[in-house]
Amino acid sequence: MRLLPLGCLALAAAVCARETHVSPQGDDANPGTRQQPLRTVAKALELARGTGPGTIWLAPGEYYVENGLELGAEHGGTPEAPLEIRAVTPRQARLTGARRVTGFVPVSEAEAATLISPEARRSVLVADLAAQGFPPLRDLPLQYRAPGVEEVIFGNQPMQSARWPNEDFTAFTEVIDAGASDPVHWVTREVYRPGSFRFPDDRAKHWDLDRGVYLHGFWCYEWSDETLKAAAYDPETRELRLAAKHGYGIGNPRHKDSKREFYAIHVFEELDRPGEYYLDRRNQKLYFWPPGDVAETPVYLSLCRNPLLKAVGSSHLVLRDLVFENGCGNAVELQNCRHARVETCLVRNMGLSGVMASGGSDNHVLRCEITRVGVRAVGMTAGDRKTLTSGNCSVVGNHLHDLGRYDWQNGRGVNLGGCGNRVAHNLIHHCPTGGVSYGGNEHLLELNEVHHVCLVYGDVGVFYTGRDWASQGNVVRWNFIHSIVNRPGGSGSQAIYLDDCDSGDTVVGNIVFGGVGRGVLLGGGRDNTIRGNLFIGLPRGIHVDARGPRAITLDRPGSWNLRARAEEVDYLSPLWRERYPRLARVLDEEPLLPLGNVLRDNILIGCKQPFALAKEVKEEWLEKENNAIFELTDFPFLPDPEKGALDLEKLPEIWRRVEGFEPIPYHRIGPKGMK
Repeated sequence: MRLLPLGCLALAAAVCARETHVSPQGDDANPGTRQQPLRTVAKALELARGTGPGTIWLAPGEYYVENGLELGAEHGGTPEAPLEIRAVTPRQARLTGARRVTGFVPVSEAEAATLISPEARRSVLVADLAAQGFPPLRDLPLQYRAPGVEEVIFGNQPMQSARWPNEDFTAFTEVIDAGASDPVHWVTREVYRPGSFRFPDDRAKHWDLDRGVYLHGFWCYEWSDETLKAAAYDPETRELRLAAKHGYGIGNPRHKDSKREFYAIHVFEELDRPGEYYLDRRNQKLYFWPPGDVAETPVYLSLCRNPLLKAVGSSHLVLRDLVFENGCGNAVELQNCRHARVETCLVRNMGLSGVMASGGSDNHVLRCEITRVGVRAVGMTAGDRKTLTSGNCSVVGNHLHDLGRYDWQNGRGVNLGGCGNRVAHNLIHHCPTGGVSYGGNEHLLELNEVHHVCLVYGDVGVFYTGRDWASQGNVVRWNFIHSIVNRPGGSGSQAIYLDDCDSGDTVVGNIVFGGVGRGVLLGGGRDNTIRGNLFIGLPRGIHVDARGPRAITLDRPGSWNLRARAEEVDYLSPLWRERYPRLARVLDEEPLLPLGNVLRDNILIGCKQPFALAKEVKEEWLEKENNAIFELTDFPFLPDPEKGALDLEKLPEIWRRVEGFEPIPYHRIGPKGMK
């Protein structure tokens, strides 16, 4: 018998890979050919189980996945010929977790009587979901960040559950019952019971709390939002008592008269403008004031509570050119997969996150658009910290925007964890909090453009990490950060936030233009390098403090657990000693002081405080050399940071005046800069 060379075998496998066709007009009894396609993706996956390489082609149209799609280790291909699920026409095949709602009729006078707006009483429609065969609606929990329950989509836009006020926030200043002790350690306090506060006016007297009214806001600190159910309201005293405990209690104990911002949501009486709806979860009805004609534009109710597509243990899997939309949960979950790619897909209108990948290796989210999700766009954790084994995963070339509709705290473009992963060439904007958060080791975060983030949070970073001595070896470089909101409260916003003694990071070659309160906040950590960055028009360029001694005690429970976290990854092992020798000596060198930090070769232009060192920080603790300080007027081509846009092509005119400054590859920033 003649044996074929390995290269020929690989080619033969690729040639023999099956093609299966699916169409909304197909039939699962068909063979799945182009002429006789299947109807459901689930049937195509059933046929693909254990058969190896192949392509599942989805014709344009809508594919309702009631319970989501599941793939296992038996679904996959080879390096030369993966298993692909892709659209025939890019972004025209839609995997949806929603069903269309019909049968709308005008709301009756009796039902509309409690609506505050007279115009709403004439405009609101109602649909009986039970009569249309919809499953029972899930109850909202007493407290949540993102509830993962049903919501209404009009066309391809999520609608707003009836709220007050319609824009921005209201606020209270008077706490009646904090439900908690004074802080027992830094910001933590013991919470005994749900608290109460004095409502700012008498608006709540119009609301029927028995129908389920919720309040979303900042109950204690400017960096911890939550939605809590209202339990009771006293119209005489305007005391509103909550039904669930907030993690920090009610009211800021350090600033007792400060405003706590919130708004009310899921309030039937406040259904008062086009685009708002109210889901009566008890009686299975949808009340809706549509922003257009429901006969011309479809109304959907998201129903699928599982991921629209979940793969566990799959290898060499590609999801390409698809639309994932209108689910209650996550769009795509990859668990312990290898060599899986989500590529050139559109993800929108999800109740939780876009793509969540955990475990495995060599998984990638490439050139996708992810928007209007309830939490984050991408969460990725891979690689082994203890052995410093890289996950080799990446989030590259994506457009991630309008995120965190429900969960502001986690409403970022990317959350990154593990060891040895990359976030690059992304465009990230319009997030309630920062753009990227990361933890772990040896990550590379580079060449991203981030703007219009930190929209509602205070004390927040565009690139954020914190509270881990052992989170070493990460590099944040060559990112363009601009047009950021700097809200009051806490420390405002910062471009790169190394929070609560984070150590061992390298921040190099970033361009920060206006908006943020600080270019870098180095919050008490050690052995960080801040080098070759360009900070323009900031209140503070580089901030360094020594919060460790006043914030924590190493042996006290709940005190950030810096030593315990380092011990978890075996930081004294020979491997870690060789890779991070300074970390191995941390307990021998005043561990809570910010020692070993390097601030070198940075250019600071028009910064009111180029270097903002806390009073407890000693200059000799820092290696601070060759930093150039200018005024905005030194470069006439620079616009007002509050009004104009920065022309990156002009940047070489700045660094040519600073000897030894390493040029920043600004042409490569963002999705357009991908090779």
